[in-house]
Amino acid sequence: MSFLYPLGLLGLIGVPVLITIYIIKNKYTEQTVASTYLWTLSERFLKRKNPINKIAGIISLILQILAVVFLSFGVAHPVFTLPGMANRYTIILDCSGSMRTEQSGSTRFDIAKDRITDLVTSTAEGSAYILICAGDATTVYDETTDKDRVLSVLNDASAGYASASLDTALTSAQSIFDENSSTITYLYTDKSYQSNNNVEVVNLSAGESNYALGNIQHSVEGGLEISGTVISYEDDATLNVRLTVYRGDDHDIETEELICARLEEEEFSFSFDYYTFDSFTVEIVQTDSQPLDNAVTVYNTVSENSYSTLVVSDDPIFIVSMLESTGYATADILSTEEYSVRYATDSASPSYPEGYGLYIYESFNPQVLPRDGTVWLFGLDTNLSDASFSVQNEVTLESYDSLTFARQTNTTLTSILEGVDTTGYRYNVKKYIKCSPYRNYTTIATCQSNPVIFATQTAYGNREVVFATTFGDSDMALNFNFLILFRNLLTYSFPSAVENTLYACGENAVVNIVGNPESIAVESPSGDVTYLSVSGVQSQFLLTEVGTYTLTVGNADSRREYRIFSMLPESESVITVTEYAFSLAGEQSHDGYDGVYDDLIILFVLLALVLIADWGVYCYEQYQLR
Repeated sequence: MSFLYPLGLLGLIGVPVLITIYIIKNKYTEQTVASTYLWTLSERFLKRKNPINKIAGIISLILQILAVVFLSFGVAHPVFTLPGMANRYTIILDCSGSMRTEQSGSTRFDIAKDRITDLVTSTAEGSAYILICAGDATTVYDETTDKDRVLSVLNDASAGYASASLDTALTSAQSIFDENSSTITYLYTDKSYQSNNNVEVVNLSAGESNYALGNIQHSVEGGLEISGTVISYEDDATLNVRLTVYRGDDHDIETEELICARLEEEEFSFSFDYYTFDSFTVEIVQTDSQPLDNAVTVYNTVSENSYSTLVVSDDPIFIVSMLESTGYATADILSTEEYSVRYATDSASPSYPEGYGLYIYESFNPQVLPRDGTVWLFGLDTNLSDASFSVQNEVTLESYDSLTFARQTNTTLTSILEGVDTTGYRYNVKKYIKCSPYRNYTTIATCQSNPVIFATQTAYGNREVVFATTFGDSDMALNFNFLILFRNLLTYSFPSAVENTLYACGENAVVNIVGNPESIAVESPSGDVTYLSVSGVQSQFLLTEVGTYTLTVGNADSRREYRIFSMLPESESVITVTEYAFSLAGEQSHDGYDGVYDDLIILFVLLALVLIADWGVYCYEQYQLR
């Protein structure tokens, strides 16, 4: 036995002090009686009736001495050594999404934490603990012998939503085991392993029922088509899939019943005769132990983006008809004269329009370009300081000549020419303006090696598409192939901040930096807000929760919201999993540490009993003296 605070034993000096006080203390008390005769009779009666009265003082002294001894030992904090009773423990906790599966009102993760708590509290004092949490990023906590610290870290731990590989945890555990082969390793998970040498796997799976959605897809080519699959992982089941489509203030609800055999995917599909929607939600009506994979929401980027267009032209019939053919782009029209008057293009400080996603100028030279949207320029023959090309001269051909499409393999050109017949159909031009683009440009089509259609950026960082010819000087408006190119250029010109609205948790969501936003705020399903960098072309953020993320993009005067849904990864829907191995290489030894026992509860109980007994003796003496 040793003492944590040996100076506390100085309190034992109180023992001889108590004995000295007992010896020198006056044993007699002064009493007033009516007569000596009555006192003699009373004394004779007391001696015969209460023989314990003679030793009451000694009992009180003994109790006081014991109280001093127990109190001194309590202050000194005795520690008893338990040879070979302590161990070194490595505790691995699976923090993947499947650990959120519920069992009788608690999740697997909560059950794992309770079992780890029981393990830690039941082990001998002096044992060492290393906690490894294997989640989105595996965290290895420093070794400690402080149980309270381990339990505090464990209490703060939480299960993620994404898939969690245990490879890093295994590597860390192997390193710890190599350092000391007597380490006892526990793995708390919902997966079973065919091999688990030197590791005790605590499998928390209980064969719960689980249904999951998958392969959610939609198209709007011939009307809205929505499809997907449903699977039951544990049992055969009859499931109802409910679809809710939201369109403005209206919504449609359809339900389909599916008979699902265990582990076999069943397909479902829904059809509607309209093309546009705001969002739709697919959900399994029946409840199970893992509700996170029972509902998926898809948001429509078209409905959340602004496809408003300002057309400045004296003959806009071709442009407007092609815009209307898309079914989603809307156009406001101004003649060149109206535009010049409204925005004072002949003044020293010309203004510019705002609030449109696309500005199209046909055979008109604006003095300054708008700053908040994409710009298309047809037949511009004057240099502009905020454009990204210079005008050299006009080229008139003797006869119509065809344009040649560029053959680069960059991503921008590939997306613009997708579906365009670049060999069979050609655009013919009679006249074009020779231009020299110079800022981040992509050539789309050339004539006599001169770029006639190209994409670049304005001085404000917005996209710019230049047609160095007009509809009157070419046959583009009469060419069906041009309609495909026109639609592709619209897609390029209306870059949505969010192009994909459905991800799996654990993936990086991609955000396009469009319209020169001052900020992009991302709010997670739990309400946490982070801000993305707006300095590049794209930004990304990691999806760590299941549910809807809200992106707020814009400036102080103009803000737009986009939504992204993060679904549970398919691998975490399989809540009963058998893996091949989770084993530590080497030979397990059994060399324990010396444990300690320093629980003072017994001393405090004895001290309380002694104090109560001493108080009882004191009360007895006072009663006898009455």
